[in-house]
Amino acid sequence: MKTFLSFAIASSLTVLISPCVFANAAAQGEGLVTLGGEVIDSACGLELVSADQTIEMPPEPIGRLLRSAIGEPHPFQLRLVNCSLTRPDPSRPDVNLPDWQHLQVTFDGARDRDGRSFAAFGGSQGVALHIWDAAGQESIPGEPMPLLPLAEGDMTLHYTLRLVGNGLPLMPGAHGAAVRFKLEYF
Repeated sequence: MKTFLSFAIASSLTVLISPCVFANAAAQGEGLVTLGGEVIDSACGLELVSADQTIEMPPEPIGRLLRSAIGEPHPFQLRLVNCSLTRPDPSRPDVNLPDWQHLQVTFDGARDRDGRSFAAFGGSQGVALHIWDAAGQESIPGEPMPLLPLAEGDMTLHYTLRLVGNGLPLMPGAHGAAVRFKLEYF
């Protein structure tokens, strides 16, 4: 089974896009779409390589999945750069808001295993995808992971992705998934 997993960052942390659609009925087949946005506060930048990742997992033998009910670990990282704990108040020059202290990551995507894992789509059957952080905390789709302390400078967040059984009979084939992540600062 060959697995492809794509990660994409949710853009709501650094840029919030609020679509406003205006259509002009003067000519059929023509229209105008206007997008407005807002830059919001963020403690860190995300390294471009971390923003959109594709993780190619080598084929996983069905026998191994049957014996251990979990696939081989596949590490991946989110690299935060230029983190600054100081928060200037945009409405009052020379005044700071309380410093940033924590970071929280939320992974989201199609769900499997009663909402506990990420669904795999494609020709295979019987597997889902699951994410753990470096401390062994499980990521539940759509639920924020535990708070992490925020540090000045650069930070690397380490995660592991593995195939897990989802209770259906195993069938070989290629599969993939798309997982979004969101970073929130407190």
